Amino acid sequence: MAVLTGKAAVVTGGSRGIGRAVVLRLARDGAAVVFNYARNREAANEVVRQAEEAGGRVTGLQPDLAEPGAAEDLLATAERRLDGLDILVNNAAVHTDVVPTLVA
Repeated sequence: MAVLTGKAAVVTGGSRGIGRAVVLRLARDGAAVVFNYARNREAANEVVRQAEEAGGRVTGLQPDLAEPGAAEDLLATAERRLDGLDILVNNAAVHTDVVPTLVA
């Protein structure tokens, strides 16, 4: 029996990098997972395919978490789809091309 069977998880930023690895691990360990992604639908579909191939139950959604209320909507949608929530991995991040300036 997988250690997370019967658990429901949400992962933000789940289509690549650390978020992708977390989604796949949660699914492999038995959790049902909803994740969000920003732009790359193909990458999100690949995560879903890999998770389902391993026997997981995973859904990718594309809300823009920078928009007011989008995070709340993501959680409400996930809670409805998964009949509750047990785990939240807040992995989404914004990267900018700003170089920090050191002040002496």
